[in-house]
Amino acid sequence: MNSAPATSPALLSPLRRIRWGRPAAWGPPIAIAAAAGLAITVAVSRQPRPPVQRPLPVAVVTAQPVSRYLTSRDYTGEVVAGRRSSLGFELPGSLERVLVEEGDRVVVGQPLAHLDRRRLRAQRQQSLAQRDVAVAAVEEVRQQLILAELQRDRRRQLHAQGAISREDLDQQIHGSAALRSRLVQAEAQVEEAEARLRQIDVDLARSVLVAPFDGTVGRRLLDEGVVVSGGQALITLVEAAPLELRVGVPPDAARGLRPGQRHPVRVGDRRLLATVSALLPELDAGSRTATVVLRLPSEDLPVGATARLSLRRSETGAGFWLPTTALVAAERGLWSVYVLGPAGPAPEQGRPVVRRLVEPLHSEGDRSLVRGTLRPGDRVIAAGTHRVVPGVRVTEAP
Repeated sequence: MNSAPATSPALLSPLRRIRWGRPAAWGPPIAIAAAAGLAITVAVSRQPRPPVQRPLPVAVVTAQPVSRYLTSRDYTGEVVAGRRSSLGFELPGSLERVLVEEGDRVVVGQPLAHLDRRRLRAQRQQSLAQRDVAVAAVEEVRQQLILAELQRDRRRQLHAQGAISREDLDQQIHGSAALRSRLVQAEAQVEEAEARLRQIDVDLARSVLVAPFDGTVGRRLLDEGVVVSGGQALITLVEAAPLELRVGVPPDAARGLRPGQRHPVRVGDRRLLATVSALLPELDAGSRTATVVLRLPSEDLPVGATARLSLRRSETGAGFWLPTTALVAAERGLWSVYVLGPAGPAPEQGRPVVRRLVEPLHSEGDRSLVRGTLRPGDRVIAAGTHRVVPGVRVTEAP
């Protein structure tokens, strides 16, 4: 019969101590292990709790509904001179002298260039001499006529007294009438000579090119010695009067414009107020836009410069004006904004971020008009949308 294994005498004494409530003396290794376990337990129980996450401060704006809004659109145009002419001589001839250079300011009537006028001067002297001869002939015939009429009157008296025959009287009357016809012809020759003189004087005047208006010489196309034909361009003259701006705008936008209205214009870095002077009645064949002519208040702008006209219009439509930075791209080409959700029982815990889908209607500068699921009074996150996502808790920045 097998019996239970006997307990070693070395273990009986400690076991008895444990049984009767007295600590057992396990020896140094066991005591060290027990102390290390106790220290680990205490260390685990004393680990610091994770810090409480504070809500992120964000800048917000209140969604305020609007039913009408103003839009501003820019239209591009060109700065033009009121008058710009390519000047040339009406007559052909040799260009003798050009009196101006490019960039010179000229006044109306100022000579700009002239042709070689020697031939015209010679023709004038010849015509002047012919006129003098014709005038002398007129005077001679007139004196002869005066004498013939005196003789006619005396012969009438003699005929009445019976001293001469009727034939002698008729010859004298006929001679007086012939002299009167010669006088008319001589006077016509004088008028013809004077007409030739006037024509030569006109040609002499036309051989001098003068400024038709105050302006600036834009280009000088020919130099002295060139034989020019009638109408050939010699000088380009740009009017010095206030410049104009011509802009093509859509017909519906042009219907709201009236002469005398003033609108902002930007030419480079300069901002001006231009006045509407005319609305051209025909649409541009290429762009199908109406041309608006505006008078610029400055004369020192470069002709041909690009300018931008800003037109403001009142539009009808419900929506909300929000900062453009509040818009967040959503899926499938949609847009959204983040608004603050309802506050919880503990204000220090912030408010959750909620997404609202919107549709942009119009953008102007740094703000956009949107419509969608927004409600009046919603607190919209205005900036820093890249730092938040729906569900995260935020608080309004002071």
